[in-house]
Amino acid sequence: MDNKIKINTHSSIRIEDGGKVFYFDPFKIEEKICDADFIFVTHDHYDHMDPISIDNVRKDETKFICPESIVRNLSSAVEIRDTSCIIQMKPYDKMKFSDDIEAEAIPAYNIGKPFHQKQFNWLGYILNVSGTKHYIAGDTDATDEASEISCDVALIPIGGTYTMDVNEAVKLVNTIKPKLAIPIHYGSIVGDKTLGKNFISLVDKNIEAREYINF
Repeated sequence: MDNKIKINTHSSIRIEDGGKVFYFDPFKIEEKICDADFIFVTHDHYDHMDPISIDNVRKDETKFICPESIVRNLSSAVEIRDTSCIIQMKPYDKMKFSDDIEAEAIPAYNIGKPFHQKQFNWLGYILNVSGTKHYIAGDTDATDEASEISCDVALIPIGGTYTMDVNEAVKLVNTIKPKLAIPIHYGSIVGDKTLGKNFISLVDKNIEAREYINF
């Protein structure tokens, strides 16, 4: 399952599965690729909703999935004239795109930090392709909602400051027990590049953990 996943940098994720290409928070993608079937945006901070990167991966038929609260900002920032291609989601919403592709919206927010407030209804997502569940956490702390996730692959922020730190992320991963845990949101804007190896060393040995970020 892991060879279908690519992390460009930070929290910029590409998953190719089921004959489709899914992007999450494309960021610092400078090459014109235009291969996205779906672009998921977790929230509208500049490092997660990057208009240049979105434009470089989108194609005419790309569908956009985003929190209901940022639809106007997204459609304006990336010049989406036909808003029918934008799918709005709120926490706990579920969307079925085909017989074998589904998505579920998971609350993503900070606890005791001002950056990502719960009332903003920003999101993480569970992408289910042919029964394999990928949890893309977005910018979040280790919330009660996150601790109840069931998934095969977990992509979890570890940088601290704006999200959970390494120790909090390890505790969450060891609680939800995915088959594969991948650290994100470190090594560029926030969080030293060494954090990934630290995370991997602390994750339960029964859980596979790997770094995917390109530095």
